[in-house]
Amino acid sequence: MWVGVTLCMIVIFAFWLWSLTVLLTQAPQESGDQEKLVQSLDQLKKDVPTLWQSLGAGISNVFNTAQEDLGGGQPSASPLSQPELERLPLSE
Repeated sequence: MWVGVTLCMIVIFAFWLWSLTVLLTQAPQESGDQEKLVQSLDQLKKDVPTLWQSLGAGISNVFNTAQEDLGGGQPSASPLSQPELERLPLSE
């Protein structure tokens, strides 16, 4: 069994080395592809702070809901919840 595992790992490692050398020796196709990649990375850098803010708000909302449920207190209603409920159509 161990001989079989060793042989399989040697084959996998050899294929990995071969594919790595092929990828490293290939010339870049076009500079346009690199520019698109740089632009997408720049956009990602700009979006990360808003992502973290959204994630933080969602987590704090979960913690607040858990505290209300565990504390036995009444959940605080948002100021827009009651008028929004009154405007929703009722389906029968």
